[in-house]
Amino acid sequence: ERLADMALVSFIKVIAEINKSPLLAEYRNHPKLVKRLPNYRVRLGFGLHSGWAIEGAIGSEFKIDASYLSPNVNMAARLEAVTKQYGCLILLSESLHKLMSEEVAYKCRLIDHVKMVGTKQPFKLYTLDLDDLALEVYKGLGAPMQTSKAAQYRIRMERQRRKNERWADHFQMHHLFEEDLDVQVMRAKYTIEFQCKFNMAYLNYEAGEWQVAQDRLEATRFLLATEDGPSAALLKYMKQYDYEAPHNWPGHRILSER
Repeated sequence: ERLADMALVSFIKVIAEINKSPLLAEYRNHPKLVKRLPNYRVRLGFGLHSGWAIEGAIGSEFKIDASYLSPNVNMAARLEAVTKQYGCLILLSESLHKLMSEEVAYKCRLIDHVKMVGTKQPFKLYTLDLDDLALEVYKGLGAPMQTSKAAQYRIRMERQRRKNERWADHFQMHHLFEEDLDVQVMRAKYTIEFQCKFNMAYLNYEAGEWQVAQDRLEATRFLLATEDGPSAALLKYMKQYDYEAPHNWPGHRILSER
């Protein structure tokens, strides 16, 4: 439970640091990049799954890398690949969601019920809503640019202190959602109203009531000013069938990675 919670929180912090980095922010205004890729911005998507894996060294006498091999590793990579389809920074499988504490799992949003090519059973997909564009870049003394040995030592000690604190039995990971400023900023725009309306739309979608789902998803799609990726993804899928659920709709769909 704790490990699953920490896995999610770790990627939240990675996303925050990417968007607050002064070094990466410089690329947004790089003349050649902006010319070829307007509104360029470094962004990463993450797929989270749970299961067994084999750890080992892969390579030859010239180059060896540590690697993990298993169908579960492949699933995590496949989830990462479809983050673009849903417009999400993080996608979580149902198996990982079940491992989380009740409080952290509650923060995640159920966005689809899918079966991927090569898998036997359908599973539910979740995301953690994050608006990474809301974060501001480190400025002045706030930027972590110190490189002296003393500064590096302090950073290591502070990192170890936080690690020990979060592994302590009394620490509750869900408190970070209320106490961490970066998390608060990234989740501020996702209101209870939005969550309730999307949840109702999703239930209609899963039940095969696609015309009702269409109306509700059209409402949630731009309810937060910027487009909601999961709402757009479900609308795009239903549009292929003219918003009429196929006969004997099982409540899930085959998810293509393209």
